[in-house]
Amino acid sequence: MTTLGTKFIATLAMTSLLYGCGSGSNGSSQPDQPQPPPTGTISISLTDGPREDASEMVLHVTGIEMGHADGRMINVEISGGPMPIDMMQLQNGAFQMLAGGAEVPMGQYDWMRIVIDPDQSHIDLANTGGRHSMRMGSDATNGLEVHEQFQIRQGEHSEFMLDFDIRLGLQQHSGGMMGDRYELHSAMRLVHMNEAGGLRGMVDPAMIDVNHAACDDAPGGNWVYLFPGDATEPDDIAESDTDGMVGPMAVDRVELDTMTGDHRYHFAYLEPGTYRLAMTCSGEWDEDNDDDHPSDPEGRFSFRMFSAPVDVMAGQMHD
Repeated sequence: MTTLGTKFIATLAMTSLLYGCGSGSNGSSQPDQPQPPPTGTISISLTDGPREDASEMVLHVTGIEMGHADGRMINVEISGGPMPIDMMQLQNGAFQMLAGGAEVPMGQYDWMRIVIDPDQSHIDLANTGGRHSMRMGSDATNGLEVHEQFQIRQGEHSEFMLDFDIRLGLQQHSGGMMGDRYELHSAMRLVHMNEAGGLRGMVDPAMIDVNHAACDDAPGGNWVYLFPGDATEPDDIAESDTDGMVGPMAVDRVELDTMTGDHRYHFAYLEPGTYRLAMTCSGEWDEDNDDDHPSDPEGRFSFRMFSAPVDVMAGQMHD
């Protein structure tokens, strides 16, 4: 009896132990909780290049989208919600932050897009004072896009600058009796701010339109064009490439520094690499819907200078 009783008690203890394994305080089994996906944080800002004929250009930004390499589209919340942005105020290094410290899934991304509401966007012309509406171009039906790979790393913060070039990205088309129409195109660069450098310098006064007999001294002629370092010769601005030549990555208006008398240009937020610069004093004749340089039938547009390759390094402004 003593032996049987001892075995019975031992069996009960073992049974209780088996039922107790993996149980919570209430005795029920709890499934493993799913772990949140790894993320990093991101800040995104917007800047712009100049345009001679506009006094105001407002883009109504409603969203930011990014394409993950696994096929997902990630929405990034705009700080403060949708906002109107006057791009003419975002020149010479000025910028508008769109998202600050937003949490996004880690991994590789293939593109970034800012979504624009064209019905709430407009351009005001400096010469006529008229206001014109805008519409999205064929390459920007879903927004202004830049197709470039970038990484978001777990637990790390990344800062990016979207550099929209208004002179390349806003194209004027004759609308006949309906008037001119203005189309937005995806003329943007994506720059990782941890790696950004820049280029700035002065133009010889002898090449400025009012000092050069071959130049038209109408306003808006003096511009510097930025090209990749492997470009063999400069090309004009064009809506589509038809001559096989590399068009400019960005353009900047040459401005007179009234304090020093210097004629200056400035390219901020460039990826490290090699670039070349070209200068024209007849930029007002570079029509964005014609890819006709150097065989311009009217002979009005030409370049006065094409520089040797210039190296830009991270964190440095090259003079």
